[in-house]
Amino acid sequence: MTEQVWCFRQRSYVCCSYAVVDDDGVVLVDAGMTSDAAPILNGLDMLGRSPADVHTILLSHWHNDHAAGAARMKTLSGARVHYHGGDRPYFMRETARGGFPGWLSKQVPERGPLVLARGLLSAATSTAVAADALVRNGDLLLGQFRVLETPGHTPGHVAYFYEPDGVLFAGDALAVVGGKLRFMARPVTLELDDARASMAAFLQLPIRYVCPGHRAPLTENVAAQLDSLRERVAAPGWPLLG
Repeated sequence: MTEQVWCFRQRSYVCCSYAVVDDDGVVLVDAGMTSDAAPILNGLDMLGRSPADVHTILLSHWHNDHAAGAARMKTLSGARVHYHGGDRPYFMRETARGGFPGWLSKQVPERGPLVLARGLLSAATSTAVAADALVRNGDLLLGQFRVLETPGHTPGHVAYFYEPDGVLFAGDALAVVGGKLRFMARPVTLELDDARASMAAFLQLPIRYVCPGHRAPLTENVAAQLDSLRERVAAPGWPLLG
């Protein structure tokens, strides 16, 4: 995308994690959809990097398709992990279900959309991962990443705005479909009013690139798409599929 920003895209669920290369090594934004962190490790290898180069992991929310590899990457790299306190109980597995749902979640393979189902069945990440710091709205991390509280998809969902390149790491606060900015689908948006307010807030930023949690980054016609999204955010209604 840029000299600093790279997308690790997992084909099985068109799920995206990102690596930002800085003077100190690598910052990960989300940590892949498998608990062995294989997609992240493969991506780092393609960049000529190793887990030892990763010094910070920024997590958008607790869902397994974005955070399953976080515990493994923290162990391998010693990186500091950041996420929002609203999702902490899920990251720490304090919410994990027992009984049949808990047992069933462990039988679900980490492939494609099943990764998300695995987490939703257990109501927690596959492996607990502790935060070294809980983020809050407006925090500036590493002097480069502005924290944006974006609840709606999950209670503690956050986006990160990489100020040097104008990159919005949106997580699942919005979608990019066919080169167009869209709302997330209604069934996976728990609080529609919160999600709408979240989009309205970050649309005030000087965004040059949009990096969503799925499909592919938006790198062309960004200004026009942002204008279109502003109009839809201001209008009533929320399409079923976004």
